[in-house]
Amino acid sequence: MVACYHGFGNVVALLSRCSFLDVNQQDKDGNTALMLAAQAGHVPLVSLLVNYYAGLDLERRDQRGLTALMKAAIRDRSECVAALLMAGADLTAVDPVRGKTALEWAVLTDSFDTVWRIRQLLRRPQVEQLSQHYQPEWPALAGLVAQAQAQAAPSLLERLQGTLSLPFGQSPQEGGVLDHLVTLTTSLASPFLTTACHTLCPDHPPTLGTRSKSVPELLVQAKPQSYGASMSGPSSLAISAAQDGEEEAGGGLGQAGNR
Repeated sequence: MVACYHGFGNVVALLSRCSFLDVNQQDKDGNTALMLAAQAGHVPLVSLLVNYYAGLDLERRDQRGLTALMKAAIRDRSECVAALLMAGADLTAVDPVRGKTALEWAVLTDSFDTVWRIRQLLRRPQVEQLSQHYQPEWPALAGLVAQAQAQAAPSLLERLQGTLSLPFGQSPQEGGVLDHLVTLTTSLASPFLTTACHTLCPDHPPTLGTRSKSVPELLVQAKPQSYGASMSGPSSLAISAAQDGEEEAGGGLGQAGNR
């Protein structure tokens, strides 16, 4: 808890290897390590906790009945709110005293950045680009090309205005879950971004409000599959090689016997 409160990322990363640590332990006020990191605005620590600590309780409440998502929204920690929502925090949960959700708490406390961030995520709540069924194309491109071809040649005044004005293009997929993941990992954003990697869960891309598995859980899930694949490959090769060797040896013995 002390490491999460002060932002000691190396300590939090090192403690993730301790199997006897209770990550959901609460202090006298009911705060957990996730609550302290979220309300303090330590985005890397929140990402470490939700991604590398199996069994992390996102909906654990303090003595006032507030969750980590609500506490981050009250403090206007917009990026922490986005990380918690991506990890599966419940946006519809309400506190028992005022009966308000995290979004309503953000509106009540004038946390405008958090309100805008939540609304942007709700517009595009799923990273369909990480699904194996995603087609990397821009759906609005055909309509824009047809519209441009249908327009007449611009006048001299329109050309002059276009030369003197600065274009501020809007991304066709601006905001949303994908931009959060890309910005968090690479500090880049592009509407034409697609991936060339195979995820461990291609049929279940990251979705807002859906609890995703932690890295240790994913590694445990993928280890038997990779182990079985590695065992099946060499074993079949060894069997075929052994059979070929036996045939050659048998042929040699037969020839020697005939001789």
